[in-house]
Amino acid sequence: MDFWNLWNEYSWQSGEVGMDYDFMEGQALVIGTGCMPNCNWALINAREGKPSYNHAGLHRSVDPGINGFTGYHNQKMFTVRSVPAGGELFVSYGEQWFTDREEDVGPIPFIGNYDDVDKFLKRFKRVSLKHHTAAGDSNFTRDLWDLIQSIPYDTRNVHALPLSFEDMQLAQHIGSAESRLPYSVRTLDWLKEHGRCMDNIRPGISTIKQAGRGAFASRFIPEGGLVAPGPLLHIANRTALNFYEMDSTGNRDPSKQIGMQLVLNYCFGNKQSTVILCPYTSPSAYINHSSKSPNVKIVWSKDSTPNHNSGWLEEDVKFLKRNGYIGLSIDFIATREIQPGEEVFLDYGPEWDEAWNDYMKKWTPPPDSDEYIPAASIEEPYRTEDEEILNPYSDNIVFYCAYGYEQGMPEGVYRWEDQWYELFAPYPCEIESRQAGGVDSDGNTIYFYDVVMLDESGKSAFVLFCPVL
Repeated sequence: MDFWNLWNEYSWQSGEVGMDYDFMEGQALVIGTGCMPNCNWALINAREGKPSYNHAGLHRSVDPGINGFTGYHNQKMFTVRSVPAGGELFVSYGEQWFTDREEDVGPIPFIGNYDDVDKFLKRFKRVSLKHHTAAGDSNFTRDLWDLIQSIPYDTRNVHALPLSFEDMQLAQHIGSAESRLPYSVRTLDWLKEHGRCMDNIRPGISTIKQAGRGAFASRFIPEGGLVAPGPLLHIANRTALNFYEMDSTGNRDPSKQIGMQLVLNYCFGNKQSTVILCPYTSPSAYINHSSKSPNVKIVWSKDSTPNHNSGWLEEDVKFLKRNGYIGLSIDFIATREIQPGEEVFLDYGPEWDEAWNDYMKKWTPPPDSDEYIPAASIEEPYRTEDEEILNPYSDNIVFYCAYGYEQGMPEGVYRWEDQWYELFAPYPCEIESRQAGGVDSDGNTIYFYDVVMLDESGKSAFVLFCPVL
């Protein structure tokens, strides 16, 4: 059974993007800006913010449509430095992303490697000036640099060296990382010719009951015009998106399927094939279904479109399985004039209608759903144990804490009732007290909590008498 899929290369750990409230661990697929930016350690200029959370007014006690889409939305990206017009956006993937894939991507340089190169360039300048003066040869410095660049070692520091003699001269003034900036900027003329517009549509509350959010035209779109591009992540075997029970060894039991990943609702497929194709641009993910009044259709992109290879359409499933990178793309095209503010609809096909109608007939609300409150909707400051006596949370809200000693933590602030040393796995906990501790980069108040860790029976295991983030 094949559980790997291309989404794994484009997803984030849920905690990295503020989406870990409703599950202890998992992967978050931030369609759009979360999937599209690359990582260039020399020029990181953006970061992901935390998403908003709500289900567009739907509640699990009365609305069957709530299971069809995620409540996480409106994730924003923030710049962490100035970005020139036409500049590419880069975010941090974390060093482990590259070390885990070094066999495939090679020794990509990190920030520390550019710092090492800057130190080397200072020594190089002193040596080259000294010998250039002694030899009286105006080409000495260039020849010496060409010799250094010919070094055959495949290391992170070597890959962090400036790319040319002229770049090296510039790097001596602004740093080796900054010398890479011109290579990451496209001219506005180039973007007009090769770029693809992704702001023709915007999200909003759909006009279709139970659909949640939808896509609305942000400007007039003529018949035959591009509504949104749709570069595709292919999954050769759709069972990779199934949920299975775990066996006694902690591995998936493929004979006991218990569900499917939510991302399947955002992908296209055919019942005669195991392949599914998932657009990863944010606007297109909001386009809802209508068999009565569709105003867009999907077509294969032109060969001139980046990352679309029409030859792939003639290949088999094994070919897609072997290629762990994107190579297909679709376009959402207007089938008639679409006015500003009009909702955009695509006909998903009669099989989708049939499946939805069948689901609606069988749907019943989950047990105790009347009192359910999404964990992600609970805002800080979190209530202490005493505050919960007067103002309790819903029964589905449970606090878990994890503890691990880190270098630099103060000594003598922990009292163990049992000898538990490092609890990286979450355990139930109760909040004894809290205090405010400044603000984060988004201007939100940071709170610190004193907590009591509980064992599996709910009894006090040990107390952390220190501010815990």
